[in-house]
Amino acid sequence: MILTILAGAPAVAASAQGDPTVERVRAVAARAAIIEDIVGMAAVDQAMRTTMLEATSKLPPDQRDGILKPAGALIEAQDRLHTQRLKAIIAAHGWPKISETSERTSSAAVTLVNHAGFDLAFQRQVLALLEPLAAQDEARPEDYARLYDRLATVDKRPQRYGTRGTTCKDGRYAVPSDLEAPEGLEARRAAMGLQPMAEYLAGLDKMYGACVPPKIAP
Repeated sequence: MILTILAGAPAVAASAQGDPTVERVRAVAARAAIIEDIVGMAAVDQAMRTTMLEATSKLPPDQRDGILKPAGALIEAQDRLHTQRLKAIIAAHGWPKISETSERTSSAAVTLVNHAGFDLAFQRQVLALLEPLAAQDEARPEDYARLYDRLATVDKRPQRYGTRGTTCKDGRYAVPSDLEAPEGLEARRAAMGLQPMAEYLAGLDKMYGACVPPKIAP
């Protein structure tokens, strides 16, 4: 029975030639190595950060630096390696579109880009790539939103989607004060597939522990 099925497989594939679903599966298979590389890098990225956060989130803020600094140096070194590899993939194959890889792969690539703050030119390049792709469902809108806000804070511009925890009140994360048109924030977040602001802030508190307000220079 199994041999009969296997023998008929080439004929079935041939008869389905040109079918949109079959062609999409074929496109994904052709990029198997790229998908494995990007998703694998993102898994390492998240494992390192989760390990650090689990060890520090419940510590008093004044005890965190002794762990965060050396652990952060290790993470940045890995980020630089990931950035080099991702840039090579994009140069050779273009951005990993959802239709050609998967939603997980495209989002994983943006995660790696978000952690390439030492290469702002690369981050800006990817943001420009993502804007039309997000509109075409070839990238997740929420990934575009997070990278947009990250660069906005770097450039000292207002955040559009409030995805950066920039404001701290009484040890808890609060609605960012650096917002573009605050009255429309929840609508903009919803349009990009982002969770309501209250849920997002609660997640920051759980993930990072008590926040510390930035020091104001005299």
